[in-house]
Amino acid sequence: MQHSELRPVPRDSRRLRPADLFFIWFGAAIAISEIWGGGLPSLAGVGLAAGLVAILLGRVIGNGLMGAMAAIGADSGLPTMILTRPAFGIRGSYLPAAFNVLQLLGWTGWMLFVGYLYMDKLAEYTGLPVSSELPLMKAVWIILLGGLCMLWAAGGQRFWQLVQRSSAILLFLLSLAMTWIVLRSNALPALDFSAGPLQMLAAADVVVAMSISWLPLVADYSRFSNSPRQSARATFWGYFVGGSWMYAVGLLVATSQGITAFGDVTPDQMVIQTMGQAGTAWALAAIVLVLISTVTTTFLDIYSCVVSSQSLLPGIREREGNIIVGILGILIALFLDTAIFEPFLLAIGAIFLPIFVIVLLWHYLPTGRGFQVEQIDRRGGSYWYSGGFSLAALLAWLTGFLVYDWARGFSSIAYFASLAGVTIESPPFACGSSLPCILASAAAYLLLTRIIPAQSPSAPDA
Repeated sequence: MQHSELRPVPRDSRRLRPADLFFIWFGAAIAISEIWGGGLPSLAGVGLAAGLVAILLGRVIGNGLMGAMAAIGADSGLPTMILTRPAFGIRGSYLPAAFNVLQLLGWTGWMLFVGYLYMDKLAEYTGLPVSSELPLMKAVWIILLGGLCMLWAAGGQRFWQLVQRSSAILLFLLSLAMTWIVLRSNALPALDFSAGPLQMLAAADVVVAMSISWLPLVADYSRFSNSPRQSARATFWGYFVGGSWMYAVGLLVATSQGITAFGDVTPDQMVIQTMGQAGTAWALAAIVLVLISTVTTTFLDIYSCVVSSQSLLPGIREREGNIIVGILGILIALFLDTAIFEPFLLAIGAIFLPIFVIVLLWHYLPTGRGFQVEQIDRRGGSYWYSGGFSLAALLAWLTGFLVYDWARGFSSIAYFASLAGVTIESPPFACGSSLPCILASAAAYLLLTRIIPAQSPSAPDA
């Protein structure tokens, strides 16, 4: 997928089939981070039965947005960050692009860090040195995984399509084995439906947030497809099947072990540890699972981080960008710890959920501003739609962000306020934060676009 210029992919160059997109998102979902998400206390705390309902509910909401964005990408041939420009304006689009670069650098570092944790754990079962005995092994594992991800990202489209599909099939087989071992080693807890609908909706926040973290990447891949409807279906179902499966594995381990807070060993680490204890062959299978899932997922982060960076700085070349992002991810991974995962995931939901509610409203509502790629002018090396920024979109985004954070008990605002010695306390919403954020963002945007006139198109300075 060497298409570094931010212009529509020509129709005759769009060779990704629906099956390819399905395998992209299925492979992205078969990741240790998804098992980690399924075992988060905020989800596992409602119990196995209610947790499974919350997973399905969260996937329908989050994956529905992913599918809608995939259709726009296939229709336009443009990457996601360029598709934010009609709603936010050229300068306004720098906001989601900058946030996306930061989150993808964070995900790259996180995946490399998590890969190191599992490789270190599995070293115990294969006779390799562990970081507690040889601290240098942490850097060795992180650099090794980072190098593999950069090599993967540097491959051409034919290489990428072949290997991505093959790895997805291998991950499917390894995940079947992993699930069988987990079911054999953990007694199923009683199915308790005492949690009410509002509790399930609140628990679904960490599921929706994981899907939303991929939303800024969706059109980066669907733009290489010619069928909007089939792209939407393939994206939805690929991530739905894989993501629901991995979350369910994490939820099962957490509820069967009675985990209410993460300690020294998290549910995902228990899964890998269980495979290692099942025998040397299973330990080796776990190593392959960790390596492939880390590389296939982090490849998407690195590639899309470069694409988003190009929307800010069009002069960045893809090959050099892959190396820079990979190195930065390695440096970030060296300084992470496990406590950051859930706050990081929910921060992504707070930032990106209102952004893409606004973007999807612009593209799908019959407002008379039809999306015509042929009418786009090319200035300064990148595509633009309207000069300056859309004040209505930015204010609607701020509204959605504040509602999301308020629904979480002002977790983000309270954190930064605490740095200044100010204490902010507020009870979280019983229904969670995703649905209030969606409704507030949509209502604010529809109202503000009627009040604030849109800017007339003008060429940007850059």
